[in-house]
Amino acid sequence: MAPARDQMGFELPPRSVFEPPSYPNIWFYVRDTLVPSHAGAVELVTGWLRDRCGLVNDFTGFKPPEASDAQARLRGLQPWPDAPDAARSHAHDLHIRYYYVALRQTRCERAASPAGAGQGDYFRLAGSVHYEVEDEHPLHPYDDGCPYCGRTGTYAGADDLFAGVHEPLGLELLCRGTIRGERVTLADGRPMTPLTALGERYAVVIHRLRPSRPDMNIVDLAVVLIGPKRGAP
Repeated sequence: MAPARDQMGFELPPRSVFEPPSYPNIWFYVRDTLVPSHAGAVELVTGWLRDRCGLVNDFTGFKPPEASDAQARLRGLQPWPDAPDAARSHAHDLHIRYYYVALRQTRCERAASPAGAGQGDYFRLAGSVHYEVEDEHPLHPYDDGCPYCGRTGTYAGADDLFAGVHEPLGLELLCRGTIRGERVTLADGRPMTPLTALGERYAVVIHRLRPSRPDMNIVDLAVVLIGPKRGAP
């Protein structure tokens, strides 16, 4: 399937480039004036998420890669101590898988600005982010009745718990630092650092899109444009 231009002008590669179980729900576009190569763009994004957001690969057991090139998580979020059954009490992981090698192999790692010709070029990489029961808990990854990650509240009618709840929640937390509109804090009481904090150093625009192709088996999608900040040295 050839890329189709969506409502914002992005031509995102088809899922067949990676063949993951679900289409990557977040795409990072890094202006090519910020980094010398695609590898530099990967390091800028994954390094910032590691150093500022705390997303690291600290899984204690095997974690299926699902066709990804790397993965990381932020653990210990929003403990649920007052579950109706103590065995269901759990904290949560923000889990992301990164996809970028196949983009290079298929020459899809570069993209023109969605604003049109003459507006610059970008390096891009993809991610699949979701919010779930912590990896070490016996109930991982699902608890339908959890008020944080379950099929509850505004998500009560979701057909699929992963695509309809876990992935949109992961996007919300990564992009805005909230879950269901509530600010999420770390174990030490500090607020979780979201992608909007990239704006301290770069010009950042986060586009939220409606998936527009049959191969996009997700319900929510974000594209993050990262460019030089005006007036920056």
